[in-house]
Amino acid sequence: MPPALIFQLLLHFTFLVSYGKKSESLPEFTFQGVFLHPDNLNYSPNDDLIHPTIIETKGRVKNPLGKYYLYYAPHKHIAISMSYSDNLDGPWMEYQENPVIKGPSAPDIRWIDEEKRFFMWGHQKNSQTELWTSQDGINFIHEGVSIKAANIGTRNATYSRTYKYPIKLYDSKYIMVYSGFDEGEGIRSVWLAHSKNARNWTQLKTPLLSPIMGEGNDLYGPSILRWKGRNYLFYQDHTAWRGGNLKYVELDKSLTPVDQAGKRFLLIDPSAEPSLNNRIRGSEFYFAQDNLYLFSSGSRNPRVLFYAKAKL
Repeated sequence: MPPALIFQLLLHFTFLVSYGKKSESLPEFTFQGVFLHPDNLNYSPNDDLIHPTIIETKGRVKNPLGKYYLYYAPHKHIAISMSYSDNLDGPWMEYQENPVIKGPSAPDIRWIDEEKRFFMWGHQKNSQTELWTSQDGINFIHEGVSIKAANIGTRNATYSRTYKYPIKLYDSKYIMVYSGFDEGEGIRSVWLAHSKNARNWTQLKTPLLSPIMGEGNDLYGPSILRWKGRNYLFYQDHTAWRGGNLKYVELDKSLTPVDQAGKRFLLIDPSAEPSLNNRIRGSEFYFAQDNLYLFSSGSRNPRVLFYAKAKL
């Protein structure tokens, strides 16, 4: 996408984000704008973009296209695409040979030191999350299934985020948070899995966090942020169409909610105006250039990618 066009999009869609009550320990985020819109991409099936995830290529990829690779997909199980940039503020240039993986949606990518390669998770069907690996961030190999809904008695096990976070209780090195809908209870909760090697996963049989009154029976798009030695689990409630407010709870060192039910805090109440239309979904955080960045999907028909940042 030409830099001038991205700049025009930022101008067109920029507006103030309204904030509700939040923990005093977290910084204030300022909305920066929409940085990818399906109307301005050569490859954009279904005209929607969800679940952005980013890697840094320095020291990991030979002759990279940019310092950062950004991955995203449409909501349907079609394909994962990539854009690249030398700065998290953009501009982001579309990879002209998209897609990089055919089949899955909701990508989440991490660099795994032990294997000197990238691990990417996504789902080709809602009942499980699968793994692909790559050495260059462009060519991926399918490795198999990581987690299954059948293991925890839910309808789905998807929209995962993975982190390097050892838990002594489980003798593990990595954690994964994901979404699972319990048909018996009629609620969608956040679930936790742990692993020693990021390949073989153990799924906990009880949810990490479940919805409370006012959240529409569903929690979407979980992610975890470690900030000043404390752990925060972020998610979106169901106050809009399969998404809504960006909220969070604090977790202890073993990733159990500090309060028994998890005291809820509101980080962003998305504006009813374009470009978010009351809806946020699938947020993730990145540290760079003395800033804490928030990347997410927003709105519906089309779904766009936007970002906000907080000065550290």
